[in-house]
Amino acid sequence: MSILNRPADGLLSVLLALRRALLAYGAQSESVLLEMAAPSSVVSDGKPDMAKKTLTRWTQLGFFNEVDGVVSLGDSIGPIGPDDLDGLRAAILRLILLPENNSALLTDGGDDGEGSKASDCTRALAWSLAQDPYTFPVSYKGGGESLQRDQGIQPIVFTNDTRWAGFTEWAVFVGTAWTASRSLIPTPAFAVGCVLSDVFQDRTELSHVDFFRRLATVLPVVDGGDYRTAVEAQIVRPWRKQLANEVSPSLSAALLTLEAEGRLRLEVRSDAPTRMLLGSAARESHPISHVIHLGAA
Repeated sequence: MSILNRPADGLLSVLLALRRALLAYGAQSESVLLEMAAPSSVVSDGKPDMAKKTLTRWTQLGFFNEVDGVVSLGDSIGPIGPDDLDGLRAAILRLILLPENNSALLTDGGDDGEGSKASDCTRALAWSLAQDPYTFPVSYKGGGESLQRDQGIQPIVFTNDTRWAGFTEWAVFVGTAWTASRSLIPTPAFAVGCVLSDVFQDRTELSHVDFFRRLATVLPVVDGGDYRTAVEAQIVRPWRKQLANEVSPSLSAALLTLEAEGRLRLEVRSDAPTRMLLGSAARESHPISHVIHLGAA
């Protein structure tokens, strides 16, 4: 099972079409739902193969429920409004990161077994966020393949350019990367923004120690998270050794973005322990001791 291997396991665009059909017409039998999203008069050979693959994969991940042959939206997806794209993106990210959808990653299993579920996507997200976002490869053949080889990561994150294309689509959609000038920049500004209420809970201010500990718990592909730690342990030759008092360049960029948007304030206070934000080529940017939650932009 896989998410990144789109020809075999479904497409984001088809997932969105299936959701729209259920929002518009309510729970449906599988055959009726597939005909709505991929009419036999339109799809190749009159067979909704891609729609069926997408439905199967995302039912296994919890996006859909299926009871007695009737398909409905999953409990975390159903309440999201039709036009709330950001809410949908955040909910899909949470589904991808659920422990039950990533057992293969944590047990060092392969990403293609039936029980791997979202492990291939989560592994790719965690690996990309451990890299230098300012020099990240533009494509699989344009540096991604050689970067994996140079780092000696096992198991390999991407076996071909098809999975790289799937990773690019999903990383941007769930907000752990963005594109600019045909480049992919791994930085989780949207993803971090989605979980700020979970991180701060009833607090508006956290020390850097508490902030990064809580963030790693709810977003385990960032610094210190279980998935990130598991993937970093599989890299024989990382691009650099990150110190305990440093914030990776990818996460540093995300926090600075959220500060620029008016959602966070990053403070450094005298006589308080600090953690260093890193910029391009892991150059020191500036230290922080406390993080203040300012609310939505």
